[in-house]
Parts: sequence; C-alpha cells; structure tokens
Amino acid sequence: MKRLLSILLAVMLPLALTAQAPAATPFPHAKHAKLFPTCSGCHAGVAAGDAAHTFPAVTQCTSCHDGKRQKTVVWTPPAARGVGLLSYSHPRHAERAGKDATCATCHGETGEQSPWMNVGRPAQARCTACHAHQTPEHYADANVCATCHRTLVQATGLTDAKIAALPKPASHAQANFISTHGSGAKVSTASCATCHARESCARCHVDAARSDPIKGLAQDARIARLASAKAPVYPVPQDHKAGDFDRGHGATARANTARCAVCHARSSCATCHVGDGAAAVLAKLPDAAEARGRGVLLKHVDEPARGVVPVGLVKNGDWNPKPHADSVRKVRVHPTGFAKSHGPSAAAEAMSCQGCHKQAFCKDCHEGERIGARRYHVSNFVNSHAADAYGRNVECTSCHNTAAFCRACHQQSGLASQGNGRSAGYHNAQPQWLLEHGRAARQELNTCASCHQQRYCLQCHSELGWRVSPHGPNFDASRFAKANRQQCLRCHFKDPLGGK
Repeated sequence: MKRLLSILLAVMLPLALTAQAPAATPFPHAKHAKLFPTCSGCHAGVAAGDAAHTFPAVTQCTSCHDGKRQKTVVWTPPAARGVGLLSYSHPRHAERAGKDATCATCHGETGEQSPWMNVGRPAQARCTACHAHQTPEHYADANVCATCHRTLVQATGLTDAKIAALPKPASHAQANFISTHGSGAKVSTASCATCHARESCARCHVDAARSDPIKGLAQDARIARLASAKAPVYPVPQDHKAGDFDRGHGATARANTARCAVCHARSSCATCHVGDGAAAVLAKLPDAAEARGRGVLLKHVDEPARGVVPVGLVKNGDWNPKPHADSVRKVRVHPTGFAKSHGPSAAAEAMSCQGCHKQAFCKDCHEGERIGARRYHVSNFVNSHAADAYGRNVECTSCHNTAAFCRACHQQSGLASQGNGRSAGYHNAQPQWLLEHGRAARQELNTCASCHQQRYCLQCHSELGWRVSPHGPNFDASRFAKANRQQCLRCHFKDPLGGK
C-alpha cells in the first residue's frame, strides 16, 4: 500500500502542475527521478484524500535548493481547481484496487517497470480497462456517462467557454437526432445531464414546464447564458410534409396534443383557429406566459401564390423541409382562387369553416345584398329565394336579421301582411291561405317566425282571441304537458288539464 501511495502521489504532482500551476512549466520530475523513489514521499495525502498533504511543503525543497548545494528556487503548489466533470476518488480506488494497482498503473508513462518518475496524465484506455464501455466509442449513447462523470450542474469549475467546447457524441450529428432524441430522454436523462441542464431543452421545447424529463434536469445559469445566444431549431416532422396535413391535422392534434405542445404555443395555433372548433385542443397547449421556448410561429396567409402548400416554412415560394432557425412558418390552407370558389365547400362543410373563421369574417363580404359586396347568393336570388328560404336550404339567420331585414323588404315590395295582419300578400296570394296555413306552420314554424311574432298567432289561437285550436288530430295534451306545462299557459288563461 505504501508503494501504491508513493507512486500515486508522485504521478499526481506533474499532472496537477501541468493543468493548473501558475508556473509556465510543470515540476521537472525527470530531473528528480532518483531522489524520490516513491510517490508518497511528496504526495502522502492523495490516497487518503487529505488535501493539506496532497503536495509537499515548500520548505522541503530548501533541503537541497539552499543556494549553496543547489541554486535557490521558488515553487508554489498549484491552486485548487474547481470541480470538473470527471468524478474520481483516489481513496476509493486505492481501497478497492489494493495491491492490484499502484500509482504507476494509471500515471506511469511506461508502466510499473519504470519507477523513476516517468509520470503523465492517465490515459482513457487505462480507465476503460476496468470500467469497460458497452461500445468501443467513448461518446457512444450506449455508454453510461455517470460511471465516471458528475452532472454538468455539479461541475461548477467549468467556465462558459469550456462548456461550449464539450465534445458531442456522433449520434448528435445525425440528421434525425432532433426529431428522435426525445424517446431516449424519456427513458433516462442521466447521460443527458452530463452535458445539459434544463435550459438546454427549454431553448426549443415550448412545453418544458410540463415535460417530466426536462423538469428532471437541474437549472444552470451558464447554460442559460449559452442558450440565450442560440436560436431554437424546429425540424419539420415527416407527417407535416403530407400535402393534406393542413386540412387533416385536427385528428392528430386531438389524439396527441402533447406532441403539438413541443413546438407550438396556444397563440401560434390561434393564428388560424380563431373560431370555437379547436377550442378544446388549444386549451391544452401552453400559453405565452408558460411557454419556455419560442416555438414555431405560424403566419396566416390569405391568398397563396401557388396551389395548395402544406404547413411549413416557405422560402422564396418553395417548400423547404430543412430545420430552420427563424422558426416561422406560413400556413396556406386554401388553393389559389378559393375566395371566389369556396361557396360549395362552405355549404357542404360549414363546421370546417367555423374551425378557423368567426361569422363576422364572412359578414365582411357577405353583408346581405349590398352593392359592391362579394355576393353569397347567385344572381337574381331575390326573385327566387322563397323556395330556398321556405325549405331551409340556406340558413337565413346566419347573415340576416329576419325580423327586420326580411320584413322590411317584403313590406317595401308589397308582399308583407297589411292592416290586421291577415292579408295573403306574402303567401302567393292564396285566397284560402288562412285556413290552410296550419300544415305549413307545423312543418316549419321557423319560417313563419321570419315575419310573424307570437302575438300575431295568439289573435286566433288563444282564449283571448277566436279560440281556434292549433292542435292537430290525435293531439296528446297530457304528454305535451309533461314535457313543458308552462307552454300551455301561453294560450290558456288557466291550466287546461286542471293541474292534473
């Protein structure tokens, strides 16, 4: 054990001087080779972990360098360096190795057969001789970094520059690394923590505050400074490149909203989803205050320059699937000329429109039949709209106030009821309309409400009027009363069923 300690201590001195001593040259061990046959003669505290006796006292040099026998020299032990990434304990290794390892085992330049202070820094191969890697490559992902290294946050002696210069594993240079690294991080972030802190991930991840693997990493001010100078990178996922992704991504977003939250904040998606169709999904995304990374910023493009372009970065009008630093993508959902041809699509898929547009957006153009507006209806629709309105082929109330807009036009055209409200002008001048209107009212009462208010009906169908029963044959008053008994009192002074 003494021989182990002596060799170990003798080897540690040149290493320390080379790395940290303020002197320009390290201690010349070779010139003192036969004066110190063991390492422990000068470095007795290394094996025991005694920092006070790691290096010899300065007075020990004067026993020879007294100005007579040897010239006087000034030597200062190297200053203690900060904690680095390497986690190594000489006492623990000395205890476990016993007689199987000496100082020269790791620090001897030519092995144990040359004891005369041929010392140097330990080679990596000597470490792996005992601590075998899973793969020969030192920086391979399969190797367990924590075996020899502490986390970056614990390595307080590293400067910003040294952290920036840390080598990267070969896997990090692969084209798909950014897109695929999450699966490995979810299994374990132990190796990631050797070189990364939470700010490393938060630079890009919008959902950093929600991600358990990211929250498992400690914070570090040095990484925060380095990350602030780097733009986030967002590669385009493979499914985003599909030509129909813009129109069909809703199902994907509902099924896995957490995946969207990696790159998108709520405000980004709300650029297009201004309606209520995606409200439930958007509510699950981080808002601007919670988001850590900038995220992909989507821009709404009203009229694309060419055809249907999938969601993505558009550069000079062309699709560019490469990772991009500016993280701004233009969203083009509709093809060229869609503003003039969207009528059939809107009529067939009204709910799809509501996912992105509010009704006010449509009213900007489709404001009734005003001159100069982009017409919603076909030409001469005023003269032929009766059938569509009666058959509910179109929802008039989406754009028109039927009680005002429709009635005003009908009165001006002489088609509305006059005087006591029982004229037949609007109803195709049918002489017997008053006697036949019940069937039409039961079929589509909403159409009647376009012109008539409830008090108009009560002139006939109530105990205050002519007491004409509005009920058809086989009317079940008891069943109707069970559904809504208060409805009976709109026409009847008292409960016609006697409160039964």
